[in-house]
Amino acid sequence: MAKKIVVNPRYEHLREYIQSVPENFDSLGEVLEARRNVLRQHTVDGVTLVIKSFRRIYLPNRIRYSFFYPSKAQRAFDYGNVLLDKGFNTPAPIAYIEVKRYGLISQSYFISEYLDFQPLQSVVKPASESVSEWIADFVKYTYRLHESNIYHVDYTLGNVLFKKKANGYEFALVDNNRMRFGPVSLRKGILNLVSLAVSVVDSTVMAKQYALLRQTDATTSIGLLYHFKVVGSRKTQVRLFFKRLVKELRFCVWTSLLMMQSLYWEISPAYLE
Repeated sequence: MAKKIVVNPRYEHLREYIQSVPENFDSLGEVLEARRNVLRQHTVDGVTLVIKSFRRIYLPNRIRYSFFYPSKAQRAFDYGNVLLDKGFNTPAPIAYIEVKRYGLISQSYFISEYLDFQPLQSVVKPASESVSEWIADFVKYTYRLHESNIYHVDYTLGNVLFKKKANGYEFALVDNNRMRFGPVSLRKGILNLVSLAVSVVDSTVMAKQYALLRQTDATTSIGLLYHFKVVGSRKTQVRLFFKRLVKELRFCVWTSLLMMQSLYWEISPAYLE
């Protein structure tokens, strides 16, 4: 097993601890999340860390990340530093680790400093006639991201953190391994807003305010918003249909195999007599 470890110079005093993360991950601190990826929180030498273990890497991506493209952990580390350099809040990147077996990446970890913010999804209102109070600040924040040539591909309410202050809302980004850097068109900007699971009322207000900031026609922005919502809904329906189809086919295959096995055991003694 070979390990590649890159540590932010500011946290060099934690190197010995960081080196031990792959071997000790399952016993470190407490679990914050254990879905696709596993996040653990642990305080070391007065620094509260969030350690993210990316889910199992399948063979195609093991080859891709080993030779052709940065791993998710490296991109989270690098893109986090880009955000900070451009003046946007994100948990400070501390280190990333890549574990290789037989020359291919088999596991990767991203370590950042804990940020005392909450996911934006915790303040989202259900569909209603009222408009969420965080909308205006959030649209300005999104516009500023796009004007800075930053496009977060996983721009969801779970990946945007917030803290409410006396003068409004402050935001931060997490799960930064999928980002694009370059000019953000109106279509891409609206598509970013569509990825947020908010009410029709809130999303319409977002599109209007975003258009105002970009000095473009609000009707065009709202039209794009609803177009992407319809397209997204259709894509979701198609995806769910094929998932159900695959499950049913898998069930049929397993049922057929069990029936064949049962039949085999029933008739095989007759041939042995």
